[in-house]
Amino acid sequence: MPPEVSMPASNFTMWGMLILMALGAAMSAGVFHGGFYSSIREAYPADTVQRGALHRCGEMDGEFSRFSAHDREVCYHALLPMAGQSAQPAAFEK
Repeated sequence: MPPEVSMPASNFTMWGMLILMALGAAMSAGVFHGGFYSSIREAYPADTVQRGALHRCGEMDGEFSRFSAHDREVCYHALLPMAGQSAQPAAFEK
């Protein structure tokens, strides 16, 4: 039997299949579904005010991590106290 037939042409075939199988197993186990996407959504919020605050905190503090829930909370409390008050409906103002 010629060597081309008995052996794969490259190792990519074997490693590619192993990686696809590992990704499939991880996805079916729910590894990538809940935690990964929710942390991305929290780090990059849809609200432009929160997103701007996180951007400013990142510029001001080199050790700030938008993936840390504690850092995000500290940032929001430091930069958004006025934004939270101005967002209240007029019915509550007297």
